[in-house]
Amino acid sequence: MYGVLGEDRSDTDMLKELIFSLAGERSLTIKTKGYSSCGELLTKGARQVAMFRELGCNKFVICYDSDRDNPANRKASIINRIIRPSMTNGVFCALVPIQEIEAWILGDLPAVSNIITGWVPTRNILHPEEENDPKEFLEKLSRKNQRPRYSHATHNPRIAKYLNLAIVEAKCPSFRPLVDIVRSGLGNVALKHA
Repeated sequence: MYGVLGEDRSDTDMLKELIFSLAGERSLTIKTKGYSSCGELLTKGARQVAMFRELGCNKFVICYDSDRDNPANRKASIINRIIRPSMTNGVFCALVPIQEIEAWILGDLPAVSNIITGWVPTRNILHPEEENDPKEFLEKLSRKNQRPRYSHATHNPRIAKYLNLAIVEAKCPSFRPLVDIVRSGLGNVALKHA
């Protein structure tokens, strides 16, 4: 059973869909908590991890976008401000999408046309994690005669169902820890609480 935390609900809803796709089954139990900001994630996340553990979760995915910060710093924040204070045992994935989780959508841009049917991608973005603001980039692309216009809160979880995961993994190294925890049961945080 998974416990998934993120900066906002659209992130956790997207991660839930990606976990279902990676596992190849929709019957998994996935508890999610999306916050209203990264600050709230960092201050309330430890308590939520402990609550998820009491509910039976044994695998945890905690997502915190790098937002132009050093990804190692963001991973350290997840460990030091959420995982350690939770005093919880389990398999942990400290997930730090480079720039924003929307970079993963840029990795397989044609997937958007499954949800926004008028969407016709004209570019293949080879290095989506190099785009400074992927969410804004997607919004700008959608302003060019697209209806409905792209909205991360509405569209990210729906688009996630259609992403070609092999392409996203190849283009976005920050996606690989999620693949590892789902497909191999391997976390990227070595931590044991007494």
